Amino acid sequence: MKKILMLPLMMILAACTTQSQNVYDFREAGQSVIVEFATVIDVKDIKIKGPNSGVGAGIGGGAGAIAGAQVGSGDGQIAGLFAGAVVGALAGAAAEQAIQNRKGVEITVVTESGDVMTVPQYFKEDEPIIQKGQRVMVQTSGSYQRVLPAEHLPTEVKRPKGIKVVD
Repeated sequence: MKKILMLPLMMILAACTTQSQNVYDFREAGQSVIVEFATVIDVKDIKIKGPNSGVGAGIGGGAGAIAGAQVGSGDGQIAGLFAGAVVGALAGAAAEQAIQNRKGVEITVVTESGDVMTVPQYFKEDEPIIQKGQRVMVQTSGSYQRVLPAEHLPTEVKRPKGIKVVD
């Protein structure tokens, strides 16, 4: 029984990895990203509500049903089974949600072109903290954006040499 419950729990925990400054999703590898340079004008802590797959509710409901069925006999046992399933499902869903929720930051920037944008993103404790007044780059890939430090990048570069096509 314990082994059956461990597989879905391991699946939930494996899904806990998130994109961040130093973590790219496998689908991002080899994809071009548009970059805009900007200056940070505000940073605030936020909470990001994670997805809830229903696996926690399923595991909790199953465990609650088994535990509830141990109470009483006859109709009381059936009532215990249903009550245990409901309470277990609610507890399992709440536990899964708590595991999936993450810390984040909302970063407001002004780009070189004068646009103001706010980007909410995951924040991991071991990553550099982005601060007000910092030079950053805003990466845009489709509808996904990420703000990264840009102090390590030059502020001026020479125009790249082109390739001349000859017939």
